[in-house]
Amino acid sequence: MKLSCIPAELFLESSPDGFVVMLKGVEVFRHKVQKTAIAKFNALRAEYEKQYPTREWTQEEKLEALKHEVNDSLVGHNSLGGRKNWNKSASGTRTFGG
Repeated sequence: MKLSCIPAELFLESSPDGFVVMLKGVEVFRHKVQKTAIAKFNALRAEYEKQYPTREWTQEEKLEALKHEVNDSLVGHNSLGGRKNWNKSASGTRTFGG
């Protein structure tokens, strides 16, 4: 398992002897219980999010992202496998009597 907070360089990784929380390449917390390690990671992440708040998108950035999503949804074949033809009638089966 890996969790990360890139702006703070905060990472949670699983290791053979437990879970490790790393901050800027330095180990700050190690514990055998996953729930405890995640709680510590989330506490540190919340602290850094207060110090470095995220920037709000400008109107132009929002419009560009919307255009990109709409264009991607209109493409018949995209990176996710394309559209499925759901209105296709069921083909015959090989069972007898049914």
